[in-house]
Amino acid sequence: MNNFLAKTLASINALIAIVILAFFTLSGATAASAQGGSGMFVIGAIFGAIAGIVVAALVCGTIAFLTLIERHLSVIAAAARLSEGQ
Repeated sequence: MNNFLAKTLASINALIAIVILAFFTLSGATAASAQGGSGMFVIGAIFGAIAGIVVAALVCGTIAFLTLIERHLSVIAAAARLSEGQ
């Protein structure tokens, strides 16, 4: 089950990053527009995008790192099973 979960997370990791980035960009734009009028929409979107990039890098980087560790551990386990069988 761990291998299946790791492969699934690795395949949807980019989609998660896009959703996080879009959410933070829209949230920043909406909040800035509510505070300072329609002229602040772009500035809020820029700051929201920067925050979204940071959060997406942390979350998706962690997911990628954990899936890489799981992949290496499964290779080591398969090699150990092969050496025991010989």
